[in-house]
Amino acid sequence: MIVFGSKATELITEIIPSKCANCGTEHNMQMTVFQKYGHIFWIPFIPMGKTAVTQCSHCKQVLEKKEFTRDLRFSYDAIRSKTKIPIWTYSGLGLFAAFIVLGAISSNQRDERNTNFISEPQVGDVYEIKIEYKQYTLYKVGNISGDTVFVLAHQFETNKKSGLRELKRKGDAGFFEDLLPIHKAELKEMLDNGEIMEVERY
Repeated sequence: MIVFGSKATELITEIIPSKCANCGTEHNMQMTVFQKYGHIFWIPFIPMGKTAVTQCSHCKQVLEKKEFTRDLRFSYDAIRSKTKIPIWTYSGLGLFAAFIVLGAISSNQRDERNTNFISEPQVGDVYEIKIEYKQYTLYKVGNISGDTVFVLAHQFETNKKSGLRELKRKGDAGFFEDLLPIHKAELKEMLDNGEIMEVERY
């Protein structure tokens, strides 16, 4: 469940020269400008504009921005122009961008690792294989001779990638005993085509 909403933080408070429409006193109006922002899981995500309220220090009447007279709107525009959007209200966007960058780095490292494992296979390597649309299984390297890699195919398939974890739990008993020869060049092609999704080396 995603928890999201909006809040506001105070930016500036100033005394303005306007006359209070309620009690008629002058120079007793205090205006506070707020920065509104959206949050997800209480983490500030993006600024959503500014708002303001006034309060008369004499009669304590409070007016929201939508109730401002022309004079109050003029004061609001003048005070707002002196404020800047707090950088921290972009925190969520910053974290999101950081996750994207870290994800891209992690993906590149994984791709490089998989390429190295395919180029220099070792007995015991396990390949996560995508057979066709939503069908997955495992291959395990049983022997290597020159440029030919002999793999053991798993006896079972799964229609979910997450189901490969269950196949791995079956251990060596889950693989057929017959060795299937695959040339290293073919393995590289399978990796490039996405047929080999992941290589695990224990």
